[in-house]
Amino acid sequence: MDLSHKTYIESFSIKGLWGEKDIIWKHINPDVNVLVGINGSGKTTLLNAMNAYYSQDNKELKKQTGELLGNPVSNCTYPTTYLRSFDTVPVIDKRKSESPLMQELNKAVIQNKEGLSFFNYRMKMLDYPEKAEEIQQNIDELFAIVNELFSDTQKKIDTSKGNNSTLIFHQGNQIIHLEQLSAGEKQLLLILLKMFLLEKQPAVFFMDEPEISLHIRWQREIINKLRQLNPLCQLIISTHSPSIFGAGWGDKVIYMEDLMR
Repeated sequence: MDLSHKTYIESFSIKGLWGEKDIIWKHINPDVNVLVGINGSGKTTLLNAMNAYYSQDNKELKKQTGELLGNPVSNCTYPTTYLRSFDTVPVIDKRKSESPLMQELNKAVIQNKEGLSFFNYRMKMLDYPEKAEEIQQNIDELFAIVNELFSDTQKKIDTSKGNNSTLIFHQGNQIIHLEQLSAGEKQLLLILLKMFLLEKQPAVFFMDEPEISLHIRWQREIINKLRQLNPLCQLIISTHSPSIFGAGWGDKVIYMEDLMR
């Protein structure tokens, strides 16, 4: 994908939100942005609108109220990824008994025709042997970050053996499968994988309340770890937790009340 003519989101507005208000957000940071505000202040509404506009999701665009205006225009930004809170997202496939979080985690891990997964990324070492060392180094970096964050429970990430290799964890002599992880562990692993699978390319990464189910230590470290995995990614996060931005990101906080007109 040629990204040479694309850029980060610089400003965004919604004119006539709910038929009565405007949201005008100027000077969006190219690295990290943390939206805060009380429930009902429009954080999720703003993220939904921005993602719909810049991903050109026609189904989501039809749900939007008000006029969406972005700078640059929608087809001139880097690719977008949107990770929503899993206490509110609908079931992805109602035929499956897995939770929405588990379904999304499996999509990020197992061979996936819809988009890049960890399995697909790892298999690139066979298709592009000249990049095998770089790919393995990137995987080692991801595993080191995961192991550091999971160190309190002494879980260590690994790949299972066999043709259908997936991710597993070792805890002493015990093997822990993905479905056996806690909700917070699944959420954290999914966030890290989503960023990892952007392959250190410029992108826009939306997250709505990532702190849900995350341990307080993980909340403090999540932005730093995401920036480590991909320093070229523009982060736009909504949160209720001061811990998300407390570790040196306070200057990146944007209050929703300051965007309302």
